[in-house]
Amino acid sequence: MARCGEGSSASVVLLGSTGVCSKGLQRKGPCEQRRLKATVSEQLSQDLLRLLREEFHTDVTFSVGCTLFKAHKAVLLARVPDFYFHTLGQTSNSLTNQEPVAVENVEALEFRTFLQIIYSSNRNIKNYEEEILRKKIVETGISQKQLDISFPQCKNSSDCSLQKHEIPEDISDRDDDFISNDNYDLEPASELGEDLLKLYVKPCCPDIDIFVDGKRFKAHRAILSARSSYFAAMLSGCWAESSQEYITLQGISHVELNVMMHFIYGGTLDIPDKTNVGQILNMADMYGLEGLKEVAIYILRRDYCNFFQKPVPRTLTSVLECLIIAHSVGVESLFADCMKWIVKHFARFWSERSFANIPPEIQKSCLNMLIQSLVSIT
Repeated sequence: MARCGEGSSASVVLLGSTGVCSKGLQRKGPCEQRRLKATVSEQLSQDLLRLLREEFHTDVTFSVGCTLFKAHKAVLLARVPDFYFHTLGQTSNSLTNQEPVAVENVEALEFRTFLQIIYSSNRNIKNYEEEILRKKIVETGISQKQLDISFPQCKNSSDCSLQKHEIPEDISDRDDDFISNDNYDLEPASELGEDLLKLYVKPCCPDIDIFVDGKRFKAHRAILSARSSYFAAMLSGCWAESSQEYITLQGISHVELNVMMHFIYGGTLDIPDKTNVGQILNMADMYGLEGLKEVAIYILRRDYCNFFQKPVPRTLTSVLECLIIAHSVGVESLFADCMKWIVKHFARFWSERSFANIPPEIQKSCLNMLIQSLVSIT
């Protein structure tokens, strides 16, 4: 669990202390997590679908009859590796976006739907991939026995991932200084997130480097632009970085950027232990990552506020910390929830040294809300 400047052990004490309303926590915790997962998963799907529709940074074009479809090699490789290799093969690096790749025996409407599923489906899409390939391969004379070899049975979704094929040298790029090898084993929001995250962790066919603290991160312009309004502006338009092969970011650490990249690609639902959640919230706000803000707010509610259950000794201080963070970043809903909880248990807070140390304007807001609550009672 992520705490500001603390390890996971302190958070475990917080949630496991005597007096916690365990039944309420058991009900609210999983419910909040399901809501977060659904929100982040849907946002990831919508971002990738918009990327497909608006054709940002495309690098491959398919022709189906008289209709042209633009797409992204990295997304295809991550989601439908069999289709990628059967269609583009080992020559993918020599193709340009102006040279359409013909897809035969498939209707334009069917192929459009196939691409939309690739970019937006939150589930395993192996069946859709096999169906398209069966039409493409069977009707061009490949025997059923050969076709079956093309589709080995997979025990789980990870077996059908990028690991299934040996990635050609032209689209595989690993370096000793590549930082995303530090995989935090964070849960992706969906199958889509799990597939895309492999592009970052591998990495596969990156087209831009990001430098932070002297560390290099390999990434994909299309995915960065689809997920972050900051990167969308930087990589398209009049910014100098839009024509460069690398960008340098200031004001964040390489650890924080790695967390952000895991979210951009995978929609990950947590952050690593000992990560400063306040800094992550600030970073998410700066880079236009509303979903990552939701994740950070969820972590603050969980690890700092214990989902606003009955107060225990460590909760008093941590809720005040959360109050300050919410005030500094401007998260009004979280700030209001902290204020309500503090006013409700004000008798416990009044004598706390930590309350005396919070900024005077926040103390005044607490006192004003307390007075208003007393007036409303009378």
